[in-house]
Amino acid sequence: MNIKSVKIRNYRNFKNFNIDFSEGFQTIIGENNIGKSNLYWAIRLVLDRSLSYNVRNLDIKDIHGFKNEIGVGENVIISVELFSENLAAFPTFHSFKTSDNTARITYLFAHRTKFIEGDEVPDKIEISQFRWQLYAGGNSLNIDDILKLDAISFRDLEGINLYYINAFRNINSDLHGNTKSLLSKYCQSRENSEVELESVKTILKSSSSQLNDLEFIPDVAKNIQEKGGNIAGQYFSFPISISFLSNFDVDAWSQLNLFYNPNSGNNVPIQSLGLGQKNILYLSLFIAELENSSNNHEINLLLIEEPEAHLHPQLQKILFSNLNVLKTTQVFMTSHSTHIASDCEFKNLNVLFQNSENEVKSYAPFKDELLSEHESKLLKRYLDATRSEMFFASAILFVEGVGEQFIIPSISKEVFGVNLTEHNISVIPIHSRFFEPYLKLVQNNNLEIPVSVLIDGDKDELDDGEEATTAVKNAVKLAVENRVIVSPGVKTLEIDLFPTAYVNNSYLKASFVNLGHEKSYDNLVLATKENPELWESELLKRIDNTVMKGRFAQELSLLIDKDFVVPEYIDKAISHITTYKKIEASHAK
Repeated sequence: MNIKSVKIRNYRNFKNFNIDFSEGFQTIIGENNIGKSNLYWAIRLVLDRSLSYNVRNLDIKDIHGFKNEIGVGENVIISVELFSENLAAFPTFHSFKTSDNTARITYLFAHRTKFIEGDEVPDKIEISQFRWQLYAGGNSLNIDDILKLDAISFRDLEGINLYYINAFRNINSDLHGNTKSLLSKYCQSRENSEVELESVKTILKSSSSQLNDLEFIPDVAKNIQEKGGNIAGQYFSFPISISFLSNFDVDAWSQLNLFYNPNSGNNVPIQSLGLGQKNILYLSLFIAELENSSNNHEINLLLIEEPEAHLHPQLQKILFSNLNVLKTTQVFMTSHSTHIASDCEFKNLNVLFQNSENEVKSYAPFKDELLSEHESKLLKRYLDATRSEMFFASAILFVEGVGEQFIIPSISKEVFGVNLTEHNISVIPIHSRFFEPYLKLVQNNNLEIPVSVLIDGDKDELDDGEEATTAVKNAVKLAVENRVIVSPGVKTLEIDLFPTAYVNNSYLKASFVNLGHEKSYDNLVLATKENPELWESELLKRIDNTVMKGRFAQELSLLIDKDFVVPEYIDKAISHITTYKKIEASHAK
């Protein structure tokens, strides 16, 4: 059984939020403060039996909109739909059923008058007058419909095992030996734990006997007890002993500790390991115990926040692949890692974003049949650790190649006065003119963020009567009114930046000189002085073959300042993003 969907109304930064999950492992990504942790808390309010009654009572700050005052009609609704092809095998959930293979549990937080018929509405409404209740079944999120459903209690959630690992987990204390340590829990979960426990107790009893055979041990215990009597008096003092073992069986496991063992017989405290290594060890033990403890006819859910903490990219990918194959547990993982985002099971990738109405929405790029099979394969291959950054951005400038990737941020910062990075705006090079798969991702009802596409106009490739290349036409078809624009240049990036020998000439010369190709620049001027019609071909020949495009763009990006003449199509693309996001820019054409 797995979570199929979550619907949230009026909770924290979620006004009207729906997210659908596919079966199995789920990755949830998005920019900072978009609501990933809030989504986890919403799921916990519905399903987590470890949360107390009082914790489920919300504060006024938990109501969407950060209101200072609250009305009697305010409420929070969180509804979780569960799915199983074999729902009949889960007898606990029969009262929750909404179909042959779906069940629903809903959390409602509302004013007490909604629950108690005839209760009078007080003159002053306060959050302390609100209460919560869980309900079974139903498909409506209308409060009146929810109130007609059967109310349920914690007891009805038996069989739902939800585990939460937050981003600030105390790894040292959880790994250290005690009755609640992960090592102790894992040992207790093993199939033959009772037999193994007896073996451990036998050794500990023998060790305790040998310990007490030492001449000084009885004196140590006696001296401590005498000191206690001197301090607290005989009435409040109590007898003690020194041993490795208590009479409580489970305490035997707490005597075991994990050590780093770099070579045989050399036990080094775990605390000496790096945070990344301890994080891996923590998650390994947690999941091993969880898998051992899983029972039939139960649902196991694991919510992990940022498991990549302190791990380098290769370890992040290894961790992800191992979490992805758990058989008895549905794992949800929030992440800020572009490495994990680019390496996950794409059908299980969920992106949280903020749309133009400042509402948080979700989008699964590969879940629906939005892309053709070829486009999907192309996009998945493309989404390496750099390009998956698009899923964390608040706005995107899609460009053809590395030249624009260097130059556009510099133009934006120096000419427009807008640092794209500070506004979480990403320049994404696709290394081709095939923009269609990327533009399909940002259509309405998908990733609804502002987008500008910078594409070469390639005017020289046009046949007579043609107004645009096929690449430009295909991209324009996927423009979205007022949100996604396609801004084609006239020819190519370099020619549009330097259309004649007199436009931005000082920047061009400085780039050649700084790269050690001053003679090549002089030859360009000489070759075109009497033949200005050769300017474009001679310029491209030197940038493409002598200087190389990437090196040239990188050097030029360092030289651009407020006096740089910006081509109209680049001006339009940047202005669209800054205007849409209401960013004050110092330059407008």
